[in-house]
Amino acid sequence: MGVYVSTSNVSTNIDSNKLQSATRPIVWSIAGSDSGGGAGIQADSLTINDLGGHACTVVSAITAQNSQHVQGITATQTAMLIKQLDCLLEDIPPAAIKIGMLANAEQIRCISEWLASKLASYEQTNNLQIPVIWDPVMVSTSGQTLSRYKQPSSYSAYLKLAKYVTLITPNRYELGVLLELSQLPNHAQQEELTNLDNLANFLGCNILYTGGDVRNSESHNAALAISATKESALYSSALDHGSAIDWLAAKAIPFTSPEHQHQRIGFSSPRVVTQHNHGTGCTLSSAIATAMAVGYPLLDAIVVAKAYVHQGLTYAYPVGKGPGVLARKGWPQNLEHFAKIIVPKYPNINQANELSFANVQQPLQVYPVTQSINILKDVLKGGARTVQLRLKNSSSVVYSEQQLEQAIQAAVALGRQYQAQVFINDHWQLAIKHGAFGVHLGQEDLLQADLSQIAEAGLALGLSSHGYFELLLAQQMSPSYLAIGHIFSTPTKSMPSQPQGLNKLEKYCTLMGDRMPLVAIGGIDHTNLCALKQTQVADVAVVRAIEKASEPGKSWQKLQQIWQAM
Repeated sequence: MGVYVSTSNVSTNIDSNKLQSATRPIVWSIAGSDSGGGAGIQADSLTINDLGGHACTVVSAITAQNSQHVQGITATQTAMLIKQLDCLLEDIPPAAIKIGMLANAEQIRCISEWLASKLASYEQTNNLQIPVIWDPVMVSTSGQTLSRYKQPSSYSAYLKLAKYVTLITPNRYELGVLLELSQLPNHAQQEELTNLDNLANFLGCNILYTGGDVRNSESHNAALAISATKESALYSSALDHGSAIDWLAAKAIPFTSPEHQHQRIGFSSPRVVTQHNHGTGCTLSSAIATAMAVGYPLLDAIVVAKAYVHQGLTYAYPVGKGPGVLARKGWPQNLEHFAKIIVPKYPNINQANELSFANVQQPLQVYPVTQSINILKDVLKGGARTVQLRLKNSSSVVYSEQQLEQAIQAAVALGRQYQAQVFINDHWQLAIKHGAFGVHLGQEDLLQADLSQIAEAGLALGLSSHGYFELLLAQQMSPSYLAIGHIFSTPTKSMPSQPQGLNKLEKYCTLMGDRMPLVAIGGIDHTNLCALKQTQVADVAVVRAIEKASEPGKSWQKLQQIWQAM
């Protein structure tokens, strides 16, 4: 149900036992102190701890500010800045780092050199790659200028720091400054690449341009240079409906489908009308860092952080006479706070919410997935009423077109004989041709398939997902069911990503379980059915537990009895 390729030989999933004895992963905030408590290390600490991390702080500056203005900034001496970093690394190393306000060019150079030397050495020794999220604080969302960044001495330092970070999260003003520092053109019209893409390529890192402070399409185009393309139409439509879009210029992202890398991706959320938005940038970046620290890859972390900020803005409250602050309401669990995913490279995805697929006619329950017609027949005889035929070419097996068609014909015929729901994996044209009940697609195949043909043929559609990002992307198409995997380690496929685990699965079920059937897959057998049931997942798919059984039909019956008894 989808194969994942890592773009890095170094794991981004931090081993918390190796890093610290605490149950919460450590997240560092390198930022200034906000005496008003709404932004900076105060906002970061609240966010990190609210999302399940433990916050450690490296103070770059002390500010005198309230809800209305900044009255003064005193920068931390670089020697003290380094001492904070070294002291923490010695005893409380990070699972992720968030960088916020740096008070001057000397601090920027200092942090760059420390990341390149001390942190890089630590990563190499421990075989780690620690995510670094940089919020290039120059002006806050509420309009407060915090320091003078347009100084020649800052130019090279800024560009050097960008080489050592995982993600930069500039707002409209900050993106313009970064473009100026990079000496890239900032024209309102470009035919092929926007300035955002050019900047990401130039700096060699992912950039998430935050659109919450954009009030009209003219100001957006001035900063981002969106031309008259489908993306521009998408953006204009979002503005008309009161939405805010964050655009990610994605580079290589470990443990992510190749189809979701090296392109632009939009995250569109309904705009929350409130003046109490102080600290949104700090909160977003620290939330991304924390989500990565607890084990989510970058795209999932962005999705969670966006939802967390939207939730915080929804319940924001005043402190003082100026803009108030975001509420901290815990891990987001309500779908209304999560963004709509926009993938301009694949317009069929963006239009799929207009399609209607057949519903499953009976619960999937224990859902056998097999590449064998004989096994498929055996489990149908044993009582299974939903099955999937998954024929994949491999180094040992290569199917001809004739073999594929014959197998699919046989599977569909067996489905009719036993009045069962037979899904065909990947081969949607043949599934339509021979009248299968449904089609199952992985993320890579989903992007290539003609979904309108599948819908018009009256077929059901099952989709694979591997985390928040893909779960949200898939549910936008209103499929008949969603498969989530892999939950446990499995030898069935080469999966370089880490298993989702029960904790993540429970979060997905809380978020989406009442919208459509969710099916857990990956490493599932009789030993873990009870634990899976407790996550409230609707159904489970089994592969190895059926294909490796001496009597597949009886094995399915045993699993089904256990599942129904709980």
